[in-house]
Amino acid sequence: MQTGQVGQSYIPGQVKLEEQLRYRLDNEGHSLLIIKAGVTRRETEDIEQGTAQLGVYIDGPIIFFLFKFGTGKWNDAPYSWHTVPAGIRVYPEEAKETGTLTVTLVEAADGLVKAVRKIALATEFAAKLNGAITLQANCSFNGLSYAKHINLVYNQYNAEDMAAMTVAHMTQA
Repeated sequence: MQTGQVGQSYIPGQVKLEEQLRYRLDNEGHSLLIIKAGVTRRETEDIEQGTAQLGVYIDGPIIFFLFKFGTGKWNDAPYSWHTVPAGIRVYPEEAKETGTLTVTLVEAADGLVKAVRKIALATEFAAKLNGAITLQANCSFNGLSYAKHINLVYNQYNAEDMAAMTVAHMTQA
């Protein structure tokens, strides 16, 4: 899991990055990467020290990792264990750390890390998330069906809708 240090390049040698929201579990543990253009001071402060709200919404074969920091709005990152690169893909019990989420905020325009925060996951939240990942990992996977299902969900719900239907939720001040 790459995190970088605040003020340094997220990917050394790369200046411009594509905007993305990516949650994943890999051999290092749980991570949330937010690459965004036009990161504001408020967004940086919200990620560094604002109240963190996390949720898990499951729809068919997809786990949607939901998050909201401080004054920000709900966002989501769809996840499938099967889409994590094979060299770093592990079951939750094989990861170095499954009780912490590392959040990294990166400015897309210059590739610089703006904020890094480690959030201790509530025991019940971590258990439900890790259980959902294990269940997902033991199911078959079809990339085309996965992509179609994501579009189907996005045609029905936004992140705020999904946040109201979570199977697990936690708040950390």
